[in-house]
Amino acid sequence: QALQHWQGRVQRMERLTPDLMRLFIALPPGKVLNYQAGQYINIILDDGAKRSFSFAKAPPDPARPAPSPDDGIIELHVRRVEGGRFTTHVFERMQVGDHIDFEGPIGRFTLRDSERPILMIAGATGFAPIRSILEDAFRRGVRRPIQLYWGARAADDLYLQDQLERWQAEHDNFKYVPVLSGSADEDSWKGRRGLVHQALLADHPDLNGYEVYVCGSVRMVDAAVPDFLSHGLAEDFCFSDAFVPNSQGARNG
Repeated sequence: QALQHWQGRVQRMERLTPDLMRLFIALPPGKVLNYQAGQYINIILDDGAKRSFSFAKAPPDPARPAPSPDDGIIELHVRRVEGGRFTTHVFERMQVGDHIDFEGPIGRFTLRDSERPILMIAGATGFAPIRSILEDAFRRGVRRPIQLYWGARAADDLYLQDQLERWQAEHDNFKYVPVLSGSADEDSWKGRRGLVHQALLADHPDLNGYEVYVCGSVRMVDAAVPDFLSHGLAEDFCFSDAFVPNSQGARNG
């Protein structure tokens, strides 16, 4: 099945951290891209090379009687990759109004329908599809317990924290645990430290009966998934999405 091809334009750019750009892409007037929370698009560069980025907000609400202007806006979280062709362009040359060609939606990293409590683990910008899934789940009234562990090197790499704190306050079934893996010289940090998947296992040594969603670098996913399976997680209830920053147009490169 051929992927749908789109052309949007850069509507707004917001730098959330020195190395993270929040990119808003507007579709042509009247156009709406219906995707599932957790999916992604391939941005197509001038020479046909592709770079993949996850939707970072919930899809348009099918239950809303009238469309919202926001339905035609896609949000991406672009992290600067050292030497990355597209990400360097975003940070150094991209302007509001620029055209962006892309294809999608793609991917199966979506919330399954079950009764199981949900554990989510995000590394760095692996938070983008998780945010899309959470926003959609809260809007749909999902009542299963949901716990998110988000790992980053330093506190400055954790963005949109106010929204996560608000969600935690508004939804009694949601809990958020940030984990820093960088050196311990940030004395002000009172939270958890170490590898994010190990923090999850410290709290949940027996994963039997859970549903787990893992999103981040290949290294993180490759370390976490076998560990989770060896702690009782059923393979059928482990869902992962790995980002490969390379020149082959793989996930979030």
